[in-house]
Amino acid sequence: MENIAFRKPYNLSQIIYVISKDIEKNGFKNTNFCLYTNEEEVASSDLICYLDLNPTITDDDEEVYPDFVINESLEFFYDGQQFEDVLMNVLHQKKQASIDDFILGLNYYMEHDTFMDF
Repeated sequence: MENIAFRKPYNLSQIIYVISKDIEKNGFKNTNFCLYTNEEEVASSDLICYLDLNPTITDDDEEVYPDFVINESLEFFYDGQQFEDVLMNVLHQKKQASIDDFILGLNYYMEHDTFMDF
């Protein structure tokens, strides 16, 4: 993912823009990342998010989050693979998808655990 660094604050709209363009150009990446935030857990274009690695799972099935996530008191917001899946689904349905279309798709997926029909 060019132009997006881990552990830096970005508006969700910036992340959507970069990742959706990358998907259009290169397809699904299956990259090891999650989105984290310390704000409300509803997607909006100005929601501040951070990318970092996925949590690791201990032998006792406990999730261990990256140090940065813990130190900054961030909460899990979106799994990177699911995030890419939702963006890809929106792009399949709407070739000229707007940031608002992606936001609707992300919120719909969080609430219904399925893709939104546009």
